[in-house]
Amino acid sequence: MASASSSRNQAPDIGYYEQYSDPENNQSNAADGYEEEEEDDEEEDDFVARPRRDTPPPPPAPAHSSNALKRKATEPQQPYGGRQPLQPSSSSAHPSSSANGGHGSSEPAAKKLRPDALEPSILCAEPLDEFVLEIADWVHRVAHGRANVEVEAKVGTLIDTRSNERLSLPVLNETSGSPNVSLSTSLAKCFAHVCSPLVLSPDYPEIRFASDMTEQQHAMYNSSLNSLVQRTGDPNYPNARIRYEHTRLVDTFYNQPGGKVRVTRDEKTGQIKECVQKVRIADLNVYSPKRRMDWRVSVSVETPAQPPQDGSQPATTRRKDRMSYSHQAFKIDLTQVTTSPDPAHSQKSHELEIEFADPGELMRCARVRTRGSSGATWSGKEGEAFDELIRVFVNNIRILVRNAG
Repeated sequence: MASASSSRNQAPDIGYYEQYSDPENNQSNAADGYEEEEEDDEEEDDFVARPRRDTPPPPPAPAHSSNALKRKATEPQQPYGGRQPLQPSSSSAHPSSSANGGHGSSEPAAKKLRPDALEPSILCAEPLDEFVLEIADWVHRVAHGRANVEVEAKVGTLIDTRSNERLSLPVLNETSGSPNVSLSTSLAKCFAHVCSPLVLSPDYPEIRFASDMTEQQHAMYNSSLNSLVQRTGDPNYPNARIRYEHTRLVDTFYNQPGGKVRVTRDEKTGQIKECVQKVRIADLNVYSPKRRMDWRVSVSVETPAQPPQDGSQPATTRRKDRMSYSHQAFKIDLTQVTTSPDPAHSQKSHELEIEFADPGELMRCARVRTRGSSGATWSGKEGEAFDELIRVFVNNIRILVRNAG
């Protein structure tokens, strides 16, 4: 993947339109990138970006802690700005009997706690968010034991097929869909004041997911992500860098006896980059009523396949002008897609998705999680890696959705 630094030595590589650009051509200020919102009244605000904490972690929880409290983030969350232990003064460490009604006490006198001195819980650990845990359990249940798995999340809109407009349900924050529960519109009305995730069915017959957005929203994401590339490329930036790659690809789809085969070629050279048979396993829809966009998590299997014989006619052709942004274990793809069933008819769409850069590592962590669930070897960071990967995955898609413009 070409890095931002290496690309600066090349000729400018303009993006999809004149207003779309690579990071070197980005005209927006880095400070105008993604917002770090503060919403005091929203229970879903737990994933707004937080400052990096470099203080040492607190002591581990007692060995006799409940197993239910061990489902937490891999790294215990540290207080804002670093915690300074509150030390009782010499006069308050051993209060006099007269100050306590004649009864001595080994506890220090009460002092006013600063917000930055608070520990995340009585176990000095932050429990894994129930919403994230629901998604982690679903991905694990659907993907575990399969080979060539792809897990991705797309930004889009949940459409009510009766009105052909965006879905509108009487809930107050993000709502996920479960393949095991069916919910009618009349039942949904019973939850008009629900403030926690409400499980819906992704197979609900009156809903479809449109993985598209406006050209203006797409351009905004392009500019904001380019700003992040520039900001993280600063030599003094202390955290992980974001790198980018600009590609132009052509997908051709062929109907084969075993299913549809996708052949991906470099648009300029015609070189085959990938040939797979993709089968969708399951989808999990997430409805975000307070945002302009919703999102969907999908689990698919991409099995390597042989290219069709020369002369085979494709059923569909898709041209993809794509900007890929890589950050640690994840890759964000911002793509303008032109779909052509035939040369006379084409349709343009704008897509945004995030996927795991190494799905094999995700599945390895899933196997460790499974052994632990049976009481065998799940312990420490190794056993919690799967949930931590899903947690950051969800963090990223939530931040993208909150900045949909």
